[in-house]
Amino acid sequence: MFGAMRFAVLALTFALVACGSASAPRPAFAPSEVSEVGALPPGYVAGESLFASCTSAARVGKLDDEAFGNIDCSFERLSRVLRARAGELSATFIVGKDCRGRGGQRPHLTCSAVVARRSSSVALGSSTVSADGGPAPSPAQVLDIDDPRPQDADRIRVTFEPSAARLAARLPARAYDRVAETATPSVGRLQLGQVSARCAAGCSASSLRYALRVTAGRVGAGEVTGVKCFAEEGGARCVATALVPWSS
Repeated sequence: MFGAMRFAVLALTFALVACGSASAPRPAFAPSEVSEVGALPPGYVAGESLFASCTSAARVGKLDDEAFGNIDCSFERLSRVLRARAGELSATFIVGKDCRGRGGQRPHLTCSAVVARRSSSVALGSSTVSADGGPAPSPAQVLDIDDPRPQDADRIRVTFEPSAARLAARLPARAYDRVAETATPSVGRLQLGQVSARCAAGCSASSLRYALRVTAGRVGAGEVTGVKCFAEEGGARCVATALVPWSS
């Protein structure tokens, strides 16, 4: 009798453990933790298809509710979007990436790839990317912090209202990490215009602040100042003043 009861308890324990394992959420990976490979690694099979595209926005002049993905439109960013979407699917490899472009006044870029899925012959955890043990985060890891969800770019809309259009036309574009964010404007820097970023739902304030810096850099600004983020009907918005850099 006691043997039968012990067996029943063990069976119930194993069942609960199995149930818990089955319902446990799959881990998500940051874009920097997902690798691009040319062919399926041994023991992997082709999974979901991924696709990303953008149409480059004008570099100078007014921007009116433009999709943020069109502001930073490059193969590099689209590749990062693919890796981010694969990471959401708990995958650490994408395979067969193919990027293409079409010219014109507003070039159109596309990138596609396939998720590499671990088969039953690959040990659990063997695809996990080891963390960088260096003293400082890599540029890709810094970008994971500043822009953790590049796949949300098309949900963010940005506007730039120039106040010095002629000046802006002479300024080269700058990378976002060369655009400072300040509470008060630096003395002597001229105002370039007003920049705003909005999202209907689901975007963090940090993502909107990142969009401000990218958009400001796109039009040649070296600083965004007086950033204010607030809720509005249907979503959230951040606004700031873009200032001219000390030098290009």
